[in-house]
Amino acid sequence: MQSESPAPLVTQVARPALTTPRRFQSLLALDDIEALARRRLPRMIYGFVAGGAETNAGISAARQGYADLSLVPRTLRDVSARTTQTELFGKTYAAPFGVAPMGGAAMVAYRGDLALSGGAKAMNLPMILSATSLVPLEEVRRDNPDAWFQAYLAGEEARIFPMV
Repeated sequence: MQSESPAPLVTQVARPALTTPRRFQSLLALDDIEALARRRLPRMIYGFVAGGAETNAGISAARQGYADLSLVPRTLRDVSARTTQTELFGKTYAAPFGVAPMGGAAMVAYRGDLALSGGAKAMNLPMILSATSLVPLEEVRRDNPDAWFQAYLAGEEARIFPMV
């Protein structure tokens, strides 16, 4: 009589096909992306995208905030029920962050606001269109009905109501 062999402790799972373009496969952290952008973008464009307002105090504070966090890996845990989803203004998004307004998106990519909008829609993330976008709000709205608009309201009703 032949006994059945015990079930293996580890099962092999087929890995999904790698969809990351080869030129991006070595980018493992945001610092890697920033270094690539510095090499590839014209100096003025890189400065606009990577820089912050005035003294860069906001960027420095954000970097320090992340530096103060410690992520502790916990292996062999069941994460099948975990989710990064969050609800904001009655809509459920895939993650608790989104695409911030970037007034110069058209300097970085042709019709860049539509690229940002389409990416946000595909990933189910919130997206905020800058009031200084070169792509009209109506066009972005057709592409991504869930996109928000960053309005600079002047404090005078006569100027606010037409914008709204």
